[in-house]
Order: sequence, then C-alpha cells, then structure tokens
Amino acid sequence: MKHEEAEAYWDQAGELSYAAAMFADSEVEKHVNRRLWQIGVDIGKQMGLGRESHILDLGCGDGALTNIVLAKHFKAVDGFDLSVPAINRARKFAPSEKISFEACDITQMDYSQLPKYDGAYLWGILHHVKVSTPTILHQLRGITKRLVVLEPNGNNMFRKMLERTATYKAAGEDSFRTKEMELLFSQAGYHVVTHKRVNLFPNFTPKNIFKVLKPMEEIIESTPLLRAFCTVNMWGFHSND
Repeated sequence: MKHEEAEAYWDQAGELSYAAAMFADSEVEKHVNRRLWQIGVDIGKQMGLGRESHILDLGCGDGALTNIVLAKHFKAVDGFDLSVPAINRARKFAPSEKISFEACDITQMDYSQLPKYDGAYLWGILHHVKVSTPTILHQLRGITKRLVVLEPNGNNMFRKMLERTATYKAAGEDSFRTKEMELLFSQAGYHVVTHKRVNLFPNFTPKNIFKVLKPMEEIIESTPLLRAFCTVNMWGFHSND
C-alpha cells in the first residue's frame, strides 16, 4: 500500500508539475531548483561532461531538469521515470528531438539494453527506490563512468522528523545517511570526485522566512559546523576503472 500511495502522489505531481506540487512558494522553488540545477551542471562539467555528451536522466520525473537545463548544456538526454503523467508532461515540453523520455520502472529495467552514456544524473531518485539502489548502481556501472547525484541530507535530524509527516510519507521519502550513500556507491565500483552539502530551504519554506535566511545561505554552507543544517547532499562519482 505504501508503494501504491507514493505512485499516486507522483502521478498527481506529474500532472500538476513537480514545482507546483512540491513547493509552497514559487519564489522559493525558483531559487532552490535553479541554484541546485546549476551546481549539478557544474559538477558534471568538472568531471568532463560537455557539449557533445549523451546523458541519462534516471528518475527524471516531469523532465524539468532535462528540459530547462541539461538540454542547454549537453547534446542529447534520455530520461526514464515510472510515472506516465510525469513522462507525458516531460515530452510535452521537450525542446528538441534529441531529448527523449520513456515511462518505465527503473527498478526492473534491463540496463544492459541501454546505450553507453557519457554521464548520468540521479536527481533525488535513489531514496525513493531504496531497496533497489544497490542493484541499480551496479547496473549503471556497465553503461556509464560518471554520475551526478542529488539526495536529501539524511544526516539532518529535522529532515528525518519531516519524513514522519503525512506529506513526506505519501511521497515515499526515506533519506539516506551520507556515509550510507557513499558506501553504496563504493560497493558498486564508484569513488567520490566531489561532495557538496548545500541548500538551506525545505520545500515548504514560507516566503517571509526564505527572505530572512537567503542572505545567510552561502555563509552557512561554507561553515563546517553550520553545514549540518543544509538539506541536500550533492556528489560527483566516477567509476574506479
């Protein structure tokens, strides 16, 4: 039942748009998403991804990351997600024929049938397929050497408390601890190229609180003791080959 509830939540979000469904305020959404998307692109470029790269967007949701950002920086992107409404929305806004989306269960997909990719983006998807994460990572090793990963900061106790609320439960939120995440990638044959802990604002942050805290965000991110309050972990992983 829990799995079915999560599917229903993401189908509804796909119809509405993830931005509208997941954020309480549009200004907060624009700040958080645009900033994290740019950091993700920068990590990819740091690892050698460029204009001619063919990218996998695994768990692409409604395609916003690919359609708004990745399509501008990379030659081609293939996105996969379980939600049919989300994939339909992604296709609707795809900017070119080199951007493709397909609805499928990424926990059951035969990755050996996919092409070799220059890199893959795993954007907030792994904690939704937690049991299958080790298998997915081992299969990805066969088709790409570079991974750009965003996951909620499971070391943040406030985040873990939020995951007990009805909304977070409905979305199937169950974040990884940082070391747990890195161990899974290591066991799959990847090593950390870069790690960043960023973003001060949970999705529901009211605009008035956002405006007060926004000037302090980069200071908090750059201060080791305060960085624990950040909500997101971002990594660049490279295979050990």
